[in-house]
Amino acid sequence: MVAVPLAVRLNKPAENKFGYAFHGGANSNAVAIIEAYVADEIDKDNAIKLGSGKTIFSSPRAQEAMDLYVDLFKKGSPPSSVAWGYPEMVQGFSNGSTSFLLQDPEVIATVKESKSITADQWNVAPLLVGPSGKAIQPVASAGWGIAASSKAKPEAVKLIKYLAQGDAAATFTKENSLVPTLKSAAKDSFYSTGPWAAYVTTTENPQTYISAVQPRGVSWWTEWIKKSDGVLQRVLTGQMSTSELLASWDTYWSQKRAG
Repeated sequence: MVAVPLAVRLNKPAENKFGYAFHGGANSNAVAIIEAYVADEIDKDNAIKLGSGKTIFSSPRAQEAMDLYVDLFKKGSPPSSVAWGYPEMVQGFSNGSTSFLLQDPEVIATVKESKSITADQWNVAPLLVGPSGKAIQPVASAGWGIAASSKAKPEAVKLIKYLAQGDAAATFTKENSLVPTLKSAAKDSFYSTGPWAAYVTTTENPQTYISAVQPRGVSWWTEWIKKSDGVLQRVLTGQMSTSELLASWDTYWSQKRAG
């Protein structure tokens, strides 16, 4: 992992220039670095678990990951980013005040519209790998759906089929800055060159960028997000240690799964 040294080197608070657009307002990037650090042990069918059955937060590697993550905040990020969410992170990167950003693919379209940085000043790289040279590509919940109350279900099915296939699917994903669902997209220059090429690289190297399912369908997922976000904030503001955070997250998931 090279993010901290590079971010620290580029961090120049006196000039309002910072290394990393830190995601202080949410747990997602903290979990991402933990997943990368335990990539060799992770349960691909449940990315919160290790193959041993224990949670990812119980691994000694998780401690290394969280210490690195907090170091990234303290030494390479804007102090205000302790509470940054999506808008602040994207604005920080697209206006040129931060050098690195870890976010979703729709940001590509936003950054392309920026007047502060030019096309030759930025690009997208594959996920940073952990100590084993691997990263976890989370598989979550996404897709089309039809409301149970819909009065036009047959028509809705036709629309979904239309938008999910061929040229229509390609146009939809391009115009909405989404990762395409079509294998043929890798041959399209729109995706095989420039900022989207990193996604092709990721897809073509599944042994390095391992797909694992995050259990977002559990009834307590929303509760988990709220709780974990709050705990992370306490760590970033010096009210809790990283080891205490990991112990609380481990206990939370262990108890939920036992119940």
